[in-house]
Amino acid sequence: MADQAGIAGGTNGTQVPGGPGYGAQPPVGHGYPGGAPLPSGKATASMVLGILGLVLIPIILPIIALCLGISAKRMADRGEGGGRGQAVAGIVMGSVGIAFAVLGMTVATVQALAWA
Repeated sequence: MADQAGIAGGTNGTQVPGGPGYGAQPPVGHGYPGGAPLPSGKATASMVLGILGLVLIPIILPIIALCLGISAKRMADRGEGGGRGQAVAGIVMGSVGIAFAVLGMTVATVQALAWA
C-alpha cells in the first residue's frame, strides 16, 4: 500500500493536531491569569449616558457623560480600572451631544430673532 502525504503515520513527518509535539491545553474554567481589568462603572455609565444624550435628553446627559468619561479615562490610564474604550466613547458622544445642543439653541435663537 502506498504512503499518502499529509496522513497520520506517513513518512513525511507531519503530525496530527493533538498528537505529540503540541502543548497542553489550559484547564477548563480557570482562564488565564492577569487578564484585562473589567470596565469601571463610570466608563459604562459614561457610554450609556452619551448614547441616551444623543437620543433622548440632549442638554443635560451629554454634559454628565463627558464628565464621567474624562474621569473614567483618567482612572483607566492610571491602571485603576478598565473600560478605557467605553470612557472614550462616552467622551466623544458627550462632546457631540453638547455640540448638537449648542447648534440647536443657536438655530432656534436665530429663527426667533428672524421672526421678531
